[in-house]
Amino acid sequence: PDLAACLPGALSRAMVAATSGGARGAGARALWFRGDLRLDDNPALQAAANGASAILPVFVFDPAKFNTPTLAGARKSSARRARFLIESVACLRRRLEARGSGLAVALGRPQEVLPRLCANVDAGIWCQEGFCSEEQAEETKVAASMKGCKLNRVWGGSLYAPGECGCPPNNAPLLFTAFKNKAESRGRIRNPLPAPKQLPPLPELPGGNALKFMPTLEELGYPAKEAVAARADDPRGVMAFEGGEDAALARLQKWMFDDDKLQEYFDIRNGMLGEGYSSKLSPWLALGCISPRRIWQEAQRYEAERVKNKSTYWLVFELTWRDFFIYMARSQGTKIFLQGGVTGDATPWKKSPAALQKWKEGRTGDPLVDANMRELAATGFMSNRGRQNVASYLIFDLGVDWRYGAAHFEEHLLDYDPASNWGNWVAAAGLTGQRVNRFNTRKQLSDYDPQRKYVRHWLEGGGSPFAVASSVPRPCASPSSSTAGVDAEEAAKRRARAERFGVGGIGGSAGKRAASPVGNEQKRHRRRETEDSRGLGA
Repeated sequence: PDLAACLPGALSRAMVAATSGGARGAGARALWFRGDLRLDDNPALQAAANGASAILPVFVFDPAKFNTPTLAGARKSSARRARFLIESVACLRRRLEARGSGLAVALGRPQEVLPRLCANVDAGIWCQEGFCSEEQAEETKVAASMKGCKLNRVWGGSLYAPGECGCPPNNAPLLFTAFKNKAESRGRIRNPLPAPKQLPPLPELPGGNALKFMPTLEELGYPAKEAVAARADDPRGVMAFEGGEDAALARLQKWMFDDDKLQEYFDIRNGMLGEGYSSKLSPWLALGCISPRRIWQEAQRYEAERVKNKSTYWLVFELTWRDFFIYMARSQGTKIFLQGGVTGDATPWKKSPAALQKWKEGRTGDPLVDANMRELAATGFMSNRGRQNVASYLIFDLGVDWRYGAAHFEEHLLDYDPASNWGNWVAAAGLTGQRVNRFNTRKQLSDYDPQRKYVRHWLEGGGSPFAVASSVPRPCASPSSSTAGVDAEEAAKRRARAERFGVGGIGGSAGKRAASPVGNEQKRHRRRETEDSRGLGA
């Protein structure tokens, strides 16, 4: 059936307006933008433009990727994350127009929209190859729908190209250290491609307003109240994130050079409060508004012009973590999204909707977890340190299916990308066959927020609907790991998780698959220096 007939009101009208008419012109090509919303270092753009007489850049907003349910009450995307995407697409259009081109924007399923919009494109359509199974399935559907017009997939968006990552790209190691060592010793990072100064002209587009159309949050299916809230930035957030390549490049310049933060990155990277403790480039990386190779090259320039030290290496180290998850996804396919993960563990998870909901809302009673979850809900951002702690708490303390946490992050994180998000979560759940790390959130609070500035920032006042000032413990010299206040049901959940993974339960006892007990966390922390699941909030 015609998709427009299946969509209500404004959504249907927007799709019809955006897809009426087709591109005309002999030898015309099309470029389907997805997770590569930039002109700088964009291999798909370079391939499509090279030798083209005319090129039609296209972006398709698929309603299925927004206000639609996924797992355990989560949705594909919050309105806030959708806002960041709209801003990024709008910036891409402006940059294309400045180079003599433009961007046709449509609303609908790509396999239905692209054949209409590109009806007279006869020299092929190009796109960046997807990293994960859902994106690859989408490419297959589009390729089948483009009768007589070949879909050309181009790799881009990683630090190391598949043939230059130091290991078989379809059978990458599941241990980060092994991947990193191979990449650094055998791999090669190519220099980024400069943005084209001029682009081929647009082919003729008779009728329609695809070159001007941009959907609103309401047209993507969000209620008006949520849309209004998403357009405002919470003043408590680490910074205001604006989508687009312009903002990404400005942030890189500010953090690395203007504020000169790179030289101290290793020492400040575990912060949680303020904008300077990390680059905060991950939201732009997730949508391809900036290339990891561009960040790498700028880090090389920083080392040449200012200083080369452990901190300058560590930023590239974090980008290597991102590649690790990209190649994990490429190698493992759908396994990273399944309950049993890569190992296929069939042990059932506890069903605890109430515990999951409290975790989502930041009402667990654990101050570090609650503060981080409220920051995520309000801003779409959470520090890397926070992510590791809240994931560990959901999995090991609450015994909740890890996929429900991953789906919640997918909905809210501005920097959501499937490989990093689901790869981090499946690893946190101990389902990649590697060592399991359980975090003692009380000790983590003492180590990383000793004065409780962060938790007070998010738990006391500030308009939080769940704020309870008394829930924030006062700083103490040695946080207790006792089980006081934990009811029998909660204790049973923790014991079940301990039995399943062989990690310390309430008392810290270890089993066959044990990492060190919670009491030895400081030693584990030193060993984990190269093993923490990172690459998200870098």
